[in-house]
Amino acid sequence: MKKILLILIANIIFCVVVIFVCRDYYDIKTKRALAYNHAASYVETTYKIEKENIEPLELDYRRGQGLFEMLLQDTKTKDKFSFTVDIGMDYQLFYFKDHTEVYRKNEESKQ
Repeated sequence: MKKILLILIANIIFCVVVIFVCRDYYDIKTKRALAYNHAASYVETTYKIEKENIEPLELDYRRGQGLFEMLLQDTKTKDKFSFTVDIGMDYQLFYFKDHTEVYRKNEESKQ
């Protein structure tokens, strides 16, 4: 009887862990898509580049801070744009910062 009870408890714990991991994975993927959409819309309106010509180079998630760092590139001119985006728990835009000028200055100083 004890053996069956231990197996049942182990299975329940395993299922709970799987549910939390899947929920976290879904949350990050959804927030990543929303963050990319906000950044691409910002590039489209600010820099007058069509959304179809924008491609992501890097989409990194800072797990502890909950921020997305992204590097986007214009496919025609090869210009790069850097952003930091935070999406809240309710999937609304919480924080958006354009780091494009700083990124370009850093790239120039490396060359």
